[in-house]
Amino acid sequence: MSTIGYGGLGELLRAARGGLALSLQDVATRAGCSPGYVHKLEMDRVRTPSPRVLAGLGEALGLPYHELMAAAGYRAEPGSAPSRLPGAIKRYSNAHIVELREGLQRDVAELKARLAERS
Repeated sequence: MSTIGYGGLGELLRAARGGLALSLQDVATRAGCSPGYVHKLEMDRVRTPSPRVLAGLGEALGLPYHELMAAAGYRAEPGSAPSRLPGAIKRYSNAHIVELREGLQRDVAELKARLAERS
């Protein structure tokens, strides 16, 4: 694994998360993956993390994509960005999807209550 001032990808991620005082869950939700996967990455237990996940982690932790790619052992040029197809949809974690669903359920319940008041 390449290093950029750190012992590797895991140490880079741990340091960034610690510096921002974020929990594994916070980072996972923002990055669109599971807390367990973030933990495995921090412990250097993943051989080839997906560039999509690295891009999400970069956004979540404010780290440059090319640095994460290099720390994970990929070739990366400064200024490189993850390739996304036009119109591609950002992926969300299961926890985020549950939060969205619960919010929609609350909104529907509120609308039903308002309609019942008018009747």
